[in-house]
Amino acid sequence: MKPMIVMALLGLCASPLLAQDGPQRGKVDVVFCVDRSGSMERVIETAKRKIWTIVNEVAQQKPTPVLRIGLIGYGSADKDIKFFPLSTDLDKVYENLTTFRCDMGGDEWVGWALLQAVERMEWSTERRSLKMIFMVGNETAMQGTEANFYTKTAPQALKKDITVNAIYCGKPNPEEEKTWRELAALSDGMYSQIDLSGGEVTIQTPQDKVLVELNQKLNKTYLPFGRHGAEGKDKLEEADRKTAGAGAAPSVAARAAAKASAVYNNAAWDLVDASKEEKFDLKSVKTEDLPKEMQSMTPEERKAHIEKALKEREAIQKEIAKVSAERAKVIDAEMKKQNLSADASFDQAVRRTIQEQAAKQLNK
Repeated sequence: MKPMIVMALLGLCASPLLAQDGPQRGKVDVVFCVDRSGSMERVIETAKRKIWTIVNEVAQQKPTPVLRIGLIGYGSADKDIKFFPLSTDLDKVYENLTTFRCDMGGDEWVGWALLQAVERMEWSTERRSLKMIFMVGNETAMQGTEANFYTKTAPQALKKDITVNAIYCGKPNPEEEKTWRELAALSDGMYSQIDLSGGEVTIQTPQDKVLVELNQKLNKTYLPFGRHGAEGKDKLEEADRKTAGAGAAPSVAARAAAKASAVYNNAAWDLVDASKEEKFDLKSVKTEDLPKEMQSMTPEERKAHIEKALKEREAIQKEIAKVSAERAKVIDAEMKKQNLSADASFDQAVRRTIQEQAAKQLNK
């Protein structure tokens, strides 16, 4: 394994626009199938640090699509796999991703894992949707039983309009790479080769600290309600802590940009996000399910309280977008100055693929 280049890459700025409900919003379903063998440890750790940068790539599509992410950690069929269904709850997705460990030895059944993704995930059935699987692993992709070889399972994905993209991790090996290239080709996907280190490039910027502070201010605009309110807010704050622990300020900066975008929506437990939903009725929320500070308010005062929090959030989101744009310019300049490249990184491979395939599918 090459040593990891430890220094921070873009948490690209995402639009702070409000959630755009309605038929004009496309759907993006992304499933990551990741080999959990020991040699993949650094790739998996990179994915944990860079997931918010990847989310930001989706957030930049216009109009901002509805994003769902699913996860599969695989080895061979007779071993425990980690299966997490497609979800719009990005904090839950991140929580699930942090449970991934490289605790699988032996074979990696790529074709079988692909079949689990195709058949078990509840994919969008809407016409204007982008459905993607990223198969991430090393060694040859031709492992497992013949009945589940990728040559048989990849065409099944194509029948459901699911694009399978292959990310081969490791030093160039013509025989192994050939199988991953074929896997992608069988379902109109893209092939990428990255280093087993994850190819991570991380640049510290002056804007990181500002974005960490703005993220804390953003958290104060959430108004938890209902039986999932307290849990949702706790999960949000826990994701902040884990992100900071995994990648320090640069990772939190990328997460702040994601939280300021329309793909990050907590309408299930936050009154501010819920108030933007067409079918939401504040009068239907029981008094005991409201935040304590709102329980003694009149209906008019409750509405005004939510509107105030919304305006505060919008202002913070705009500031996050502005600072994130400045941060991106600093990173770009520093990358050129140090003659660094992120072309062989995990997040760059994913972002590049999303850019190309979203341009084709979401603009139909």
